[in-house]
Amino acid sequence: MAQPVPARIVLSLGVGLILISGSAAAHEPWLLTPQEVQTLSQRSVPELFRSPSLLLVFALFATLAVFAAVLAGQLLRPTEDRLFRSLNHRSHDWGPLCLRLGLGTTVGMNALGGLPRHGTETWSTPTLFVPDMQLALIPGWDWLALPALITSVLLVLGLGTRLAALGILGLVAFGSCLFSLDFIAYYGFHFAAPAFLLLHVGSGSLSLDRLLPPSLPPLLPNAPSLVWSLVQITMGGTFAVIAVLVKFLQPTLLIAILEHGNIWFFGLPLSVVALTMMAIELMAGILLALGQLIRPISLFLLCAFTFFAISLQETPLLHGNLYGVFLFFLLHGGAPIDLLQRPQAALSEAQRA
Repeated sequence: MAQPVPARIVLSLGVGLILISGSAAAHEPWLLTPQEVQTLSQRSVPELFRSPSLLLVFALFATLAVFAAVLAGQLLRPTEDRLFRSLNHRSHDWGPLCLRLGLGTTVGMNALGGLPRHGTETWSTPTLFVPDMQLALIPGWDWLALPALITSVLLVLGLGTRLAALGILGLVAFGSCLFSLDFIAYYGFHFAAPAFLLLHVGSGSLSLDRLLPPSLPPLLPNAPSLVWSLVQITMGGTFAVIAVLVKFLQPTLLIAILEHGNIWFFGLPLSVVALTMMAIELMAGILLALGQLIRPISLFLLCAFTFFAISLQETPLLHGNLYGVFLFFLLHGGAPIDLLQRPQAALSEAQRA
């Protein structure tokens, strides 16, 4: 039986991940030109974001909302478990499949230049993971597009999945060196977390790994709580950091995106909408990091990603890695992925590895 991981270890590692985040950048640069980003960054923020009294009231309401949500989640947990029981039984197969397809598709499309930033011709400029990390901006490093593409194909096929996941982590390290800590602070963690999870759970269903000898053993099979906690803290902590450092400190960028999308929010001022979105992202990130309301938050975020992708006329493939992670969370729930208690078929595969 898996031994519990001391809370101080998980807390220390989680705090470390968040502290090295540095200055973060959100995906606004994907939809705005560099000139627009520079101009908007120099504008003064709306009064709502500078009023201590209004922010205090807003924070109190947000805190009450968090406590109410956690209480409601605990009361409804038996119903949630009952509704997702059949899916939970398949999460060991379907969850890794979602991770592989989401992560592999987004990495591969960016490597081919199929997900360019605003104003760039499609298929013309390979990028590393995200549209504003253009490899052409780093002389002599455009060759990274090829290993990124190969890694993405391996993930989609489920061929050497754990080796491909290690490749993603290696590319994240390269990206951090080439594009500064801004890369790992926002983009890197959201790609490293699903790769780290794949190192633990393997390839899942519809994979070619089942036809070949195992390439790598599972990561920390005796410490599922550590793996699960690190992934939750990484994903949730990054959302929380971005909410504060970007959406709160630079709300003009988010407001410009909402204006570009011409999205109607029941006549509310866009400054109020931006502050509300920031608070929701911050609360969702904190709850994820604490391991609370995993399925409800995952379902909410999946709907939010899709809504804004449709509203802003962008492809959901920009966030394929996040779709993969939150589909995994939705299927699996909040319990650690214990490889030692998997269904017999999956257990046999883990033992062979």
